Amino acid sequence: MNAFPISLNLKNRKILVVGAGKIATNKIKKLLNFTNDIVVLAPTISCVIKGFYIKTLEKEYEKKDIEGFNIVIACVDDINLQKEIYQHTRDKNILYTCSDVLELCDFTFTSMLKKDDLIISISTNGTSPSFSKELKNYLENIIPNSVGDFLKEMKTLRNTLPKGKSRMELLKKKSKDFIENWK
Repeated sequence: MNAFPISLNLKNRKILVVGAGKIATNKIKKLLNFTNDIVVLAPTISCVIKGFYIKTLEKEYEKKDIEGFNIVIACVDDINLQKEIYQHTRDKNILYTCSDVLELCDFTFTSMLKKDDLIISISTNGTSPSFSKELKNYLENIIPNSVGDFLKEMKTLRNTLPKGKSRMELLKKKSKDFIENWK
């Protein structure tokens, strides 16, 4: 997979998650950091997912269910259903991902570390998700919780100082100093 890492703005993007098991729950938890415009479709939906206060549809998947969505995430054990949903999304230019069939995916979920405005995405391009998770845990332990306050300060400086070389040098120095002092 030639995956290019990007940060996708989910504002005004409707997401359909097909399936309601452990994998779907984990993906929904990640998405809820950025949007709640999520609909979960599955024959049975757990109390955990219902507790997320997002829209749920307790039914079997049908082709018409993808209408109006920008992103479809299939979290089902049935590979044939994953392929079927993939085919349905092709006609509609809907971004699609599923579990375990990398060649059907327009994107994958990376291991993600989020501390306030700091978001670090870690991927092994599907090679070893367990390594990505362990690296995320390591980084989470070494990045100070004060990073959010630091980033707010940097945002204020970027928005108030005039653009130019002096601003760039100041922001670079402050960033370098902050990172060197957390060791």
